[in-house]
Amino acid sequence: MLKRIGLIAATLFAMTNVQAADDDVAQQLKAMMPGMEVTDIKQVANTGMYEAVVNGDILYFSEDLRFAFRGDVVEIATRENLTETKRISLRQQAISSLKPADLITYDSEDSKYTVTVFTDIDCGYCRKLHQQIDDYNKQGITVRYMAYPRAGIGSDSYDKAVNVWCAKDRHEAMTMAKAGQSVDAGSCDNPVSSHYELGGRIGVNGTPAIFLESGQIIPGYVPPAKLREILDQQG
Repeated sequence: MLKRIGLIAATLFAMTNVQAADDDVAQQLKAMMPGMEVTDIKQVANTGMYEAVVNGDILYFSEDLRFAFRGDVVEIATRENLTETKRISLRQQAISSLKPADLITYDSEDSKYTVTVFTDIDCGYCRKLHQQIDDYNKQGITVRYMAYPRAGIGSDSYDKAVNVWCAKDRHEAMTMAKAGQSVDAGSCDNPVSSHYELGGRIGVNGTPAIFLESGQIIPGYVPPAKLREILDQQG
């Protein structure tokens, strides 16, 4: 019993020391990079490296903090891509923290899955996806839209997205816009720019970009039945 208690105490002491070391590194990095958001700092196993998220990017630092590098870190023995695991975790956190009021959601009556889709009003495959929105819902898939005007903030596509998000009936406005019809110009406190910026941080580089609740991303258009098949396989 005493041996077991001693082992538990030693483990807790080691964990406390690790946390203290991580906190110290966090303070050093923040001092070295003023004006940058530095979060999620932790040691990478027993490698002597630190992993941190800096302004949304995953960076690695040498133990003495003299060197920083960007790239995927793969554990050879298990072939696990540690960086991709981190990316998925960050995406999951971002998607789960979204405010429902900022999204345009098409609910399935028998919803089994929810996907979050970054969409561009003028994107051809985004329009194809929207034309089949009822079919996605019939597959038990709830679709949540976020705005991602590929031409950037201030572009014509951006203005169209703002008009949709500021419309009295967002669902009707989305369908009109996706059909190439004009939506009355609107002005309101809208999330379009923040959606665009978030998309850039979590790996969106084209539309549609379909995010699963797990944080995994499916780039491009996927037909309703095929998307249901993928979701079933993901479990």
